[in-house]
Formats: sequence, C-alpha cells, structure tokens
Amino acid sequence: MDLPTPSEIHSLRIGNSRGFWRWVLLFTGVILAFIAWEGIESSQSSQSFRERKKSADSKVRILREIGSSFSAPELKKDLQKIETYSAELHSASKVGSAEEKTQALLVLEKTLPESLKRWSEFAEGSSDRLLQHVAKESRFLKMESEDRHPLTAKEEERANDYFRMAKEEWLAGNKFKRDGNHLYALVLYKRSLKYSLSSLKVSKLPYPEEYSQAAARLLGK
Repeated sequence: MDLPTPSEIHSLRIGNSRGFWRWVLLFTGVILAFIAWEGIESSQSSQSFRERKKSADSKVRILREIGSSFSAPELKKDLQKIETYSAELHSASKVGSAEEKTQALLVLEKTLPESLKRWSEFAEGSSDRLLQHVAKESRFLKMESEDRHPLTAKEEERANDYFRMAKEEWLAGNKFKRDGNHLYALVLYKRSLKYSLSSLKVSKLPYPEEYSQAAARLLGK
C-alpha cells in the first residue's frame, strides 16, 4: 500500500479543516436561530400576557363602576372577591415570577365570567325598573299643571330623547345578554340607567331612593 505524499497529506488537512469549520458555522447558526426563536416566543408570550391583563382590567373596571352605583350586599361580596384577585394580579405583575403572573391572571380570568353574568342580570332588572318608573312619572307629569313642573318645549323634548335612548340601550343589552356577551350587556344596561336618570333630571323629577347612589355615580352629582 502506497503512503500518501506530503502534498496529499496537506490537501487532506485543508479538507478536514474546512469541514470542521463548516460544522462549527452550521452549529453556531443553529444556536443563534434557537436563541432568536426563544426571544420571539418570549416576546409573544409577554405581549399575550399584557393583552390578556388589559382585557381583564377593563372588565374589572366595568364591574367596579356598576358595583359602586348600587348597594347590593349579595353582589358586593362577589365584587370584593374580584377586587382581591385583581390586586393579587397587579402585585404579581410588578414583582412576581412569570409563573406567578400567569397563575394570578388565570385565577382572575376564571372568576370574571360568572361575576359578569350575575351583575348583568342584576343590571337588567335594575334598568328595567327605572325605565318603568320614568314612563310612569312622565305620564303623571303631563297630567299635572305647568306651575308645579314648568318645562320648556326643549326640556320636554330632551327628556323624551333620553327616555328613548334608555329604552334602546336596554333592548340592545338584552340581545347581547341572550347571546352570552354579559360584558357588553352590562355596558349597555349602565348606559340605559344613565339615560333614564338624565330623563328624570331634565324633567325636574326626583330620583327613586334606590337609584340615588347610581345618580351620584353616573351623573357626577
């Protein structure tokens, strides 16, 4: 068997060296690609967490607005639980680990749907009762003398417009509630309440006692 010549040995060394560096470059490329992918995944995960937290926060805010408008003991406990979970999520978001943040968010997300359902049912009945009250008081108002409740034509028109909008929002809320969208139903019922109260205000009529807190909250007085 003939031994390789010096030039052949040199050629083999160069070939092996090139092959070695080719594998080094390929392996390095794979590692860099993996690191880049991990960064993308981490960014997407963080973005997803932020979006989910933002959605949960908006739902808590709506529940808080409705909850502060009424004295409903059975629902206040429900809202207190939501507030506790929301506070835990806020704390975890600042100082917690990724796992703690995710767990706190999941707890709040699992609790919100039932709370929204209960509060939307409460708001439906509450806004319905107020609508009926406004309709009845408006009829009485038309039968009374102008000296007792002096209203200009413009004020009467505004009061009627508010009542019409309150009824439209209530009907729209019912549709969303039937479809299972309790969040938006709650938003619409809140608008209905606000418009009904505005109708009473323009008509210079008193608010029912059970709605005095809602009037202060929703009308800013």
